[in-house]
Amino acid sequence: MSPRTTERPRWLVASALGLAAFAAAIVVVGVVGGAAASQVESPIADGSEIALAPIVAAWPDGYSVTGTKSEPLYVEHITSTRDGNRFSLVIDVVAQGDSPLGVQHSEVRLQPDGAVRWTGGCTKTAAECLDDPGLRGFLSQAAVLGAIRRGVLSADATGTARTLHGHPVVCVSDAALHPDAPPVVDGLDPCFSISTGALLGHWSTPSAAFVGPTLAEGLVDEPR
Repeated sequence: MSPRTTERPRWLVASALGLAAFAAAIVVVGVVGGAAASQVESPIADGSEIALAPIVAAWPDGYSVTGTKSEPLYVEHITSTRDGNRFSLVIDVVAQGDSPLGVQHSEVRLQPDGAVRWTGGCTKTAAECLDDPGLRGFLSQAAVLGAIRRGVLSADATGTARTLHGHPVVCVSDAALHPDAPPVVDGLDPCFSISTGALLGHWSTPSAAFVGPTLAEGLVDEPR
C-alpha cells in the first residue's frame, strides 16, 4: 500500500474558510435497516448549481460503498472502496436463479501529479493503463481529484446538486471532467456522494433521470 498523501492544493486549503458555512447546511444522520450509514441531508434544492471546492475539501481519505445494479438477466453486487490514493472496485455478478457469473476486480491509484494509474483489471491500452485521461464509472472519484491536481477543474468549478435514494450528490459535467476523452454517452454526468466523494450514479440530462451505472435503492455509503 502506498503512503497517503497529505498535501492538498492551495485552493482546497483556502476553501476551508467557506466550509463552515457549507457544513452548517449539512446534517450527518444515519441508521438504515439497523446498520450505521453515512448519509447526508441537505436543504440545497435539486438542480441547484453548487461550488465543488468546499465539498471536495470535506471528503474523507477513505470510503466504503456497497450496493447493487440490476440488469434484465443478472444483478451486479458492487463494493467500491477508497484507501488514501488507492481506489478499488469489486463487482460480483449473479444471474437469475442465483447462479454466479464471475467476479471482476479493478483498482487505480492516484499519483502525486494527478495521473490515474491502473494497478489491476485494466483493459485499455498500455499508455492509458499508466495514465487514464478518461476514467469513468465507480472508480472515478480518482478522476475528479486528478483533474483538480492538474488544473483541469478550476478553483471556481461547480456541479449540480441532486439526490439519489436519499443521498445528496453533486453531479459534475463529464465534458469538464474529461476534456480530452470523448464521452461514451452524451449528456451522462457522474454524480458523487457529498459526504464521501464516492461515485454513486450518473445523471442523464436528456432523460432528466439517473440512468446507466447507478446504484439501486438500499446502497450504503460510509466514510472510513
